[in-house]
Parts: sequence; structure tokens; C-alpha cells
Amino acid sequence: MPDLRSCSRQEILDYLDNVWAMTDALFATLQGERAFMTPPPHQLRHPLIFYYGHPTTFFVNKFLVSGLIQEPVNPFFEHIFEVGVDEMRWDDMSKNEMQWPHVADVLAYRRQVYQLIRSVVETHPGLEPGHEQITEDSPLWALQMALEHERIHHETSSMLMLEHPVEFFQSTSLLPDYHDSVTYDNKKVALRPVAGVDYPENEFVDVPASKVQIGKPRDFPSFGWDNEYGHREVKVPACRATKFLVSNGEFYDFVRDGGYLDPSYWSNLGWEWRCFRNTKWPAFWMQDGPSGSNRYKLRVMFDVVPMPWSWPAQVNLHEAKAFCKWKQAQQTDKKVFYHLTTEPIHQLMRDAKDRSADVTSDDILTLPEDVSMAAAMGKNLNWSYLSLSPVDAMPPTTRGFHDVFGNAWEWCEDMFSALPGFRVHPYYDDFSEPCFDGEHHVIMGGSFASAGGNGASKFARYHFRPHFFQHAGFRVVEQKVDDEGAITLATTDVNAPPPYVNGDPFRSSERVVVSEASLKMQGERPGMSCQGLFKNLRRQSEKALETFVASSTREVAGECLCTREGTVAAAKLRHQVNCGEVLVVVPSDEATLAVLEDKFKLLATAEVPMFIQESATEARVVAETVTAWKRILD
Repeated sequence: MPDLRSCSRQEILDYLDNVWAMTDALFATLQGERAFMTPPPHQLRHPLIFYYGHPTTFFVNKFLVSGLIQEPVNPFFEHIFEVGVDEMRWDDMSKNEMQWPHVADVLAYRRQVYQLIRSVVETHPGLEPGHEQITEDSPLWALQMALEHERIHHETSSMLMLEHPVEFFQSTSLLPDYHDSVTYDNKKVALRPVAGVDYPENEFVDVPASKVQIGKPRDFPSFGWDNEYGHREVKVPACRATKFLVSNGEFYDFVRDGGYLDPSYWSNLGWEWRCFRNTKWPAFWMQDGPSGSNRYKLRVMFDVVPMPWSWPAQVNLHEAKAFCKWKQAQQTDKKVFYHLTTEPIHQLMRDAKDRSADVTSDDILTLPEDVSMAAAMGKNLNWSYLSLSPVDAMPPTTRGFHDVFGNAWEWCEDMFSALPGFRVHPYYDDFSEPCFDGEHHVIMGGSFASAGGNGASKFARYHFRPHFFQHAGFRVVEQKVDDEGAITLATTDVNAPPPYVNGDPFRSSERVVVSEASLKMQGERPGMSCQGLFKNLRRQSEKALETFVASSTREVAGECLCTREGTVAAAKLRHQVNCGEVLVVVPSDEATLAVLEDKFKLLATAEVPMFIQESATEARVVAETVTAWKRILD
């Protein structure tokens, strides 16, 4: 990764060639036009042809925004390949109603844009010998942004390839090998894995209480995404965390015990997702026997192989949290609580040099040429392999934790939020801000497919929706429950600063009630059950909304229609509202105005507390913007 204090033209060109070649190598594995044009089975992402063209148009569009170039290359391509997908729900299947260009046309476009990028690098005065450091205020920041954006899509594309039929692909020698723990011999793999034999025993290791610093200095000499900048200090209470990521072998017990069929382990949203998908085991486990046999193989990039029980379980957030609740149910000590790691806890599991507080170095800046990060630094990052690796294959940190960086991302409890001092970068104003919505969770540490300044950097903060799949797994954290039945959950989203989407969606206290033993901190009478508290909160939330509707429609004679599905639902319902009637929209945002302002008059707007129950014992209250609109034109 270029050191922005001193990088030469040749170093930037070499980095460009490395990025470009990786894209071409990945897409060279696709067998024929059909593989490029077929959307993934869930229909929630574009077909792979989009991800072949999208990073290329990103260079052109960001060069235009920054002033590095003055004219587009192919306006049609730069429009259709501009915006990817971040769907709100798992059942939104309206992404692919268009005709995509032929692969040959996209390849020709890529070659044209590549020459344009080389020309910019070879001629821009900001890369003359002895140049000043390239900072976020420089037009050349757009070049670094586009290079790292393409690296993100190496990982995105590799993930999507896993979701397509294996017959669509043929591996190439241009890519690294799988980790050597892969075997194609069924006889070498147990049908029923045994801890300590087929996968390592996963012990808890102490994490001492400490204060951590999070955030990247703006003068650090590498590219960073806008959400990495700012500064926050967080006090982390003492806890324990598993020394390994949860392995396939460990997760197998959850599957075999019927964990996917028991709603008590799942959040409400997670259970809805599980039922909609009819999911009974992890997405990339391939059934290898009759139903109920609990025999599985594993889909890897271009093959289906006998199950590597010692690899991390690759799951989404819903599945990871369900495992924690299942593990909680096995626990006889009710004074401990299991949850996922958090961004601050992740800092404490690292070696000192890999924490954000150490601003003197970053491994990705010091990686020698032609040496993998696994070999040089003991981290399965930066495409050291074409696959995950055993959870005990890489050396531990000084604290005793394996795979804190690399192998698989770690799902975190934190909702994705801004750090104090955050500011949107004008070259890419919708990279982070639209995701400060309480719908995205932080993932930390990077995966085998994370490279460059993204997951391979110690400053990386990335995010996904809970139902998305990534090369991501998890580890379990154990905390003591205090006498009031609560824990201190130290996350970066507590009292997070704006910007927000649809009002502040984040927690205002680190205290989380996890037991019905006491609810004193909630201001409720002793002995009140968790469900009793939830009932009261739900009633208060409903009352607040009813009060708003009554006050805003007091002088309206027509009917009132209310939707809690936001602007998307408002756009569908607007045609059902007659002249003189009222439509109430929860939550509302600027897009609501754009949808309704032509035929509706805004009557009132307010912030209303909305109760959201996540599971039988977890809930949150968020302030949502609500608006009331009267239809005035037919």
C-alpha cells in the first residue's frame, strides 16, 4: 500500500497494476456470458457483470468529481455501473430488471479507463519527486480512494462468487492456493467432529479492564475511509473472550441440537430471516446426505470440499447471535452473559502495535514485496490464501487471541456510527453516512480476501446489514452480570454523534439489562418481568404516536392512513389516499418529501419514540421522525 508521504509514480503504477490484475484474475474464473449475467439466487445483488464494470466507472466518476479529468469516458456505463446495492431487507428482490452490456464491451471499457488512469499517474504534478503528502484535501485522494474501492470489490465479488453455482467457475493459476488444510479425501474428515481432535477446544481468555482509543489521525500517511477518522475513548470492563473464532466444528453442535429450528435463540428479525430463507444450517455448508443426517461439505471459492471443521464458521449476524443465545442456554451460571465482541474489546485483543492508539505504523504499509502477510506477519490477510484457514493456524496475539486480524471478519455488537470529529468526504458523500441508521453492524479484523487499506489496515472500520453474508465469523465474549441483572456493553455507538439517518438510532447508555433479576435501572418496580417492562414501553410508544396523529389531524375530516414502513411504503400507498385524507409516515426523511410534496401538504412533523423488540429479552427505543401529510390534489 502506498506511503502517501513519499510514494513515487512507479510505486503508484505498480499498485494500480496489482489492483487491476487481481480484478481480472478473479473474473477470469467465470465460465461464459451466463456466469456474468445471472443474478445471485437470492436476487439481492446485481449479477457479476455489474461488479466487473462498477469499480472501473468509480475511477472515472471520482476523477470527474475531484477535477483530475474534465470529461466522462462512456456516460452510459458511468451511469448504469455507478451505484451498487445495500438492500434494506432480505426479501427485496427488485434489483435486476435491466439489460446489462456484453462482457466484451465492459472489457474494452476497462482497457480504455486503465490507460486514462496511467496517464493521470504519469503526468500529475502532485507525484513529482519530493511531493507533499497526499491528504484528503488533494485531488489525488480520489485516485487512492478508487484504488482501495476496487480492493473492496475484490472481496465483495469473491463473496458473490460463493453464492453462485460452483459450475460457473474454473480456478486459475493467477490466484493464490487454498490453505493447505483443504483436503479432497472424504476419508480424512470426520462425519461427526470431536472437540480437541477435529477442531481445537475453544477456551475463554481474560480481557482486563482498560481504556481504548479508536480513530485514525488525519495526517497518517495512508488512505482512509471517512468513518475511520475522528477520535473516541471508551472504557472497557473486564471480560473474557474465546481465544479462537467459533469453528465449523463448534458451530456443528448448534446445528445438530436444532438451533436453527428454535425461535427462542433468535431475535425477532433474525427469526423472520431464517423462516423466509428456510435456513437450517450455514449458507455455505452443502448437505452431503439425506435430510436429517447432519452430514455436510463446504463450498469454497471454486470447489465443494469435505468439511474443514477447524475453519471459522462463516455466518451472518443473526446466526452468530443465535449461537450466543444457544450457548447461554447451556450455561448453568446465570451470573454470566454471552455476546459478540465489540469494537473496543477488539482493540484490547490486539497486540499493542496494532491498536489505534499506536499511530507510528501499520503493517500494510511495511509489508515486503512478494511476501504474504501470513508468512511475514502471521495474519491470513491480503490474499495470502484463497480461503479461510484453521482457527489455530496463525499465531496468537500477546493477549492469547488468534485471528484478531485476518481469516474472517468478526461480527460486532456495535451498530455502525460516526466517531467524534467525523466529517463526510466530498468525493464520496454516501460511503458511510447513509449507514448510520441503526441497521448496519460493525465488522472488524478483515478476512483472507481483505487487502490494502481496507480490512488489512488496523484502522479499518467496516459495516454490513445483519442478514448479509461476508467472509465473516465471530467469537464469543463472556461478561459478569451485576446485582441489578445488567452488564456494561462498551460499544462505539453509545451516544454516537450525528449525522444520523431518520433520527438518532443509537443507545444512550452502556448499561444493558440482560436478566429479569432486577429492573431498577429502568425505573420499574422490583419484581416486574422483562415482558412487563416491554409492555409498558410499547404502550408509551403507541401513545406518543397516537397523540401526534390526533393533534396533527384535529381539523381534518377525512380518513387517516398510517404506515410504519417509511418512504418506500409511502410511495406505494400515496395512490390509495384520496383528496382530503391524511397519510402518516414513520419513519420519515428527506426522501419522503420528494415522494409526497407534489400532491400532499405537510401538516406536522415530530420526533416520536418507537419501541422495537429484538427478542424475548432484548428491545430498544429509538427516536423516529414522523410526518403527517394531507392530500390536496387528485
